Amino acid sequence: MTTNSLIAAVGSLQRLDGVAGVMLFKGQNTVHKQMPFSDARAADLQQIVSQMLDGYRQVRRKMRQIYFEFDGGVLLVLIQQDSALVLLLMGRADPDLVASAGSVLLNDHADVLNDLSVDASASVTRTHDGIEELVVTSPRRIQEMTENTEPLVNNWGQIRKIIESILGKVMGRAQAANMIERTLTETGTGDPYRLTQAQIHKLAVTVINNIPNTSKRRQILTEFDSQLEELTA
Repeated sequence: MTTNSLIAAVGSLQRLDGVAGVMLFKGQNTVHKQMPFSDARAADLQQIVSQMLDGYRQVRRKMRQIYFEFDGGVLLVLIQQDSALVLLLMGRADPDLVASAGSVLLNDHADVLNDLSVDASASVTRTHDGIEELVVTSPRRIQEMTENTEPLVNNWGQIRKIIESILGKVMGRAQAANMIERTLTETGTGDPYRLTQAQIHKLAVTVINNIPNTSKRRQILTEFDSQLEELTA
């Protein structure tokens, strides 16, 4: 993976419902910034987050995720070593889904992030083959880079809530959650957020098929298909 693929992945996070802004930086090096306010305010926000993280580091507190809830929305910060991914969420966003997407991104691009400089003036990186690579962060270039990029994650978080809610009519909520986790393990599904929509439906059917009563199982499958259709409409 390259720095440009990292920038494209960060840009694709704004395709998630309710994500109003995103910013990725390492130290003083802003890798990508697309916030719904001025660059000056974004720079102030980056400085405040950096100072806060430095404070936690000084007292040897290793932070991975910080969640701030305000009247107008949520500020979600995901941390990996010296890098911070800041996401501004509106009320309709699913914070768990966005946090999962951001964590996947940081893990997938860990090597690229490790190679980035922490200096504010770092705008050119060097690939392993010695070729210099320009880091482009303009909104127009980001749009071009992400036009053909598939969303990083699916809507598994919302679908799982639907499954748990429907199963909760015939069993306890904890039992339903355990059934889902057991099915994920048995099917070898390491990261359900990477499944296609067809694979998610197959996984959900596998979970529901664990219900022994045929009539209840058929009824739940019908209700699930109906709610899934509304969700993806």
